[in-house]
Amino acid sequence: MSSGYSGTLAKDLIRVEVGPVLYCLQVSRVREIVNPLDVVELPHERDFILGVADYRDEVVVVVDLRSFFALPRETPTRRTKWIIIECSGRLVGIVVDGVLDVFSSGDHDRRSVPVLDDQHRERGITTAYKHAGHLVFLLDADRLALPAMELDSGELVLPPSEAK
Repeated sequence: MSSGYSGTLAKDLIRVEVGPVLYCLQVSRVREIVNPLDVVELPHERDFILGVADYRDEVVVVVDLRSFFALPRETPTRRTKWIIIECSGRLVGIVVDGVLDVFSSGDHDRRSVPVLDDQHRERGITTAYKHAGHLVFLLDADRLALPAMELDSGELVLPPSEAK
């Protein structure tokens, strides 16, 4: 009996939607997927930073991808999720409209993405994949977490009224 080679790869990308566009993140960067938590807004912060939240006894910065991609904010629904990612020892919550599935990245499915302008570069889209008949854009987790890294650690403390 001969052993057949299985060409299946480990599922290494998680597919999400933000508005009408499909994106993905590397599964290895994802700590957990959670329902939205209570947020404490930070005054004078950029529009795409919702604020901070208490996640498992850590204060995490929450980045709204709708605002990050210049889409109007929407009221969260049952499908709205936070993807908690880890970057440089800090956790960051990324808000998406929905989590769809996980899939395997294969070189035959990879597409290069043209850089249109500086704003495109700022968004952190590194490449694209063809999955289930759709283009899915791979996001750079470090780029998404960059706003959290730029915050002063003093801003990452919940006020006494919000602390447990």
